[in-house]
Amino acid sequence: MFRGSHLRSGTIGRFVDEWYDILTPTERMQLFEWTIRLTYDERWNSKEENYKPHFEPDSRCCGEDIMFVHRYHPYNQYKVTIEVDGKEETFDTFLLNGRYYINTSQFFATEDAKEIRHNPNPDWQDFMHPGVDYDRNIIEKYSDIIQ
Repeated sequence: MFRGSHLRSGTIGRFVDEWYDILTPTERMQLFEWTIRLTYDERWNSKEENYKPHFEPDSRCCGEDIMFVHRYHPYNQYKVTIEVDGKEETFDTFLLNGRYYINTSQFFATEDAKEIRHNPNPDWQDFMHPGVDYDRNIIEKYSDIIQ
């Protein structure tokens, strides 16, 4: 894909920090699916019974791939409302290690939030892994990807 871990991690970080807000929700889902499919899970279209997609972090990405998967995972989206200078502000965030991140370097702890709303992309089930029945098990499996 990219040569050198700094180039790789820097580019992946830009997808989280700079380009996420430029993409539409559908484009984000497409990018997420194709990244998992082409980079991390060559068996994505496997006909194996009970096969479920998976993600294993690549040490050459310096942790940025973990951040990418959490940011773009369509089921890991949250609206977090906090109070800033006496007025409420709401941010689009993603959950990682018990913190709600805005980007790779800014996050809120749960106790800082006035309100946290789960805000998954409503179309994510129709888009991900064709042919899979998205029952609670697959939701939990995808949640395992982003734990």
